[in-house]
Amino acid sequence: MSVRRIYVDIDDVLSATIERLVDLLHELHDRRVEIEHVRDFDLARPFGLDADGIRQFMHVAHRDDVIESIAPHSGASSVLDRWASEGHQITLVTGRPPITTHASRRWLETHGMKHEALHHLDKWGRPDWNDQGLPALRFEDLPAFDFELAVEDSLDTAVRLVDDLGIPVALMDRPWNRAVGHLPRRVLDRLVRCRDWIDVAVHFGSS
Repeated sequence: MSVRRIYVDIDDVLSATIERLVDLLHELHDRRVEIEHVRDFDLARPFGLDADGIRQFMHVAHRDDVIESIAPHSGASSVLDRWASEGHQITLVTGRPPITTHASRRWLETHGMKHEALHHLDKWGRPDWNDQGLPALRFEDLPAFDFELAVEDSLDTAVRLVDDLGIPVALMDRPWNRAVGHLPRRVLDRLVRCRDWIDVAVHFGSS
């Protein structure tokens, strides 16, 4: 059996984050948005918030109690458990700000998400993403991990993983990552759209 080094995102991959954020929008602004209408990875537009509004919203979204209230995606823990039992090296790479580390680790433990390491990756270069200077990765750091597979929902990040690392990406099907007509064939050939974790297991196996 070949042991693989696997990159796995958290939000909208392991966790049902958009569902929680839609509920949070309703709680804070008494506004309901259908998930199928969230076709932009930047939530400001689909949520109807200006720059200050989305900054305040994401501040609340990254509170410990909100993070720990997010539901897990069905099948995620069982696939990670199977991969771990077969000796695959699972590294969680999240775009959450590093200040969320402790809440994220508690969530992962609560829901039995097996992994060897958790890293925060500066995926968007936002100036206030890590204003405390906590440990974090840049894209330039990823080649050293020798990843052979990634599971992501961000189309921009998936494309960078294909281009920078040359690896296949299980792209979890979400409304904001369906517009792929502009991508070159060399990238499309490496993106495997997966509806859920059952699809991930079918396409990439468990061994």
